[in-house]
Amino acid sequence: MKVLFAALLLTGLSPLVAAADKACLLEGSFTMMGVTTDIKDCLLNTGVAQDMFIENCKGMATAGAAFGAEPAKVTYLGACPAGQQAACEGLFGAPMTAYYYKRDAQSLADTRQGCLAAGGTWR
Repeated sequence: MKVLFAALLLTGLSPLVAAADKACLLEGSFTMMGVTTDIKDCLLNTGVAQDMFIENCKGMATAGAAFGAEPAKVTYLGACPAGQQAACEGLFGAPMTAYYYKRDAQSLADTRQGCLAAGGTWR
């Protein structure tokens, strides 16, 4: 146990954080062509290596920067919150599921198309 604890400290992870980081909740907003869109999405790790999962979360958090948005706030959780409007299983062809909250009908339709185009399954 002491060896595991030391290894986690060397990698910059505490044992509590490593066990809890199965999901990342992304919250923020961006404005494009005068329209502000609130974002609340959650990415659930269902089998990706932990370092790859963290990189995906960070990448999604900063994706809005291309539109001049601030990075989304990232909160690591044990699971995604209930109450999602939809989900994309197999996001990016990997064992991850994205859950979507706070989406209007058009945004959900666009997100569904992106999910399917990337080989995911829409739920």
